[in-house]
Amino acid sequence: MSFAFSVPQTALADDSSSAPADASRAAPLVPPESVDAESRAHALMRQDPPDWTGARAAFEEAAEAGSPSAMSYLGWIYETGQGIPKSGEQAAHWYARAARAGAHQYAVKLGWMYLGGDGVRADRAQAETWFNSAITADYAPARIAWASVLIADAQGGRDPERVEEARTLLEDALADGQSLAAYFLARLYIEGIGGHPVDPDRAAHYTRIGAENGDARLQGWLASMYYQGRGVPEDRMTAAMWASLAAAEGDPFGEQIYLVLEASLSPEEIAEARRRADTWALTQH
Repeated sequence: MSFAFSVPQTALADDSSSAPADASRAAPLVPPESVDAESRAHALMRQDPPDWTGARAAFEEAAEAGSPSAMSYLGWIYETGQGIPKSGEQAAHWYARAARAGAHQYAVKLGWMYLGGDGVRADRAQAETWFNSAITADYAPARIAWASVLIADAQGGRDPERVEEARTLLEDALADGQSLAAYFLARLYIEGIGGHPVDPDRAAHYTRIGAENGDARLQGWLASMYYQGRGVPEDRMTAAMWASLAAAEGDPFGEQIYLVLEASLSPEEIAEARRRADTWALTQH
């Protein structure tokens, strides 16, 4: 039996419904007066009901004093319509100020907004500018985000030659500790997206990196590779170990492989594979 990899055409979605995290952690220090104003804004938001007019005024005061966190909160207030009508343009204005103030995650957010026309007019050039702004600032998640767009483009027949650019971005992101990059790198070498070379050995290399970093999808893929001997020696015990780990996290592909292996291995072999999986899992904590 062979398995087809479950590799959806995935781009990194942005959750615009959540309030911003602390944007100031990745940005330059801000003056104390902005901290005071921001504290007032948060206190006003915690009231029941929230005082959105007062909170917005306090965030504006903090933003004018240089707080990227306040700028990002203003973007969120306008994006989600907290106490005011929604305004994508105003949201983009404040997210852009936050990004320019050093909160590079909002450059990525703007990239997604302009790419998908989310609250603003879709503008591919603007999207690429914002993604590249964060990449130039050495914000590693931006490399994965833009690479995922280039890969999706190539799948749809747009600029397939840019998968080489995507691969370089992903390699750099992985070197910066962004393990999600392994997922996309594995896909390139498995699927040959945009004419990228198919290479079972490199596919297994990146799949293992993702699997060992706890990605259940890639644990399922690695199980399949060991089951079929693709890029790694055929080894059904090791396949069962990785399939057990993937299945334990609810990965449907891992569950499928595990059921097949469970039917083909002896009870003693299955017990040993589970023991190995438990031992591996314990070393991760």
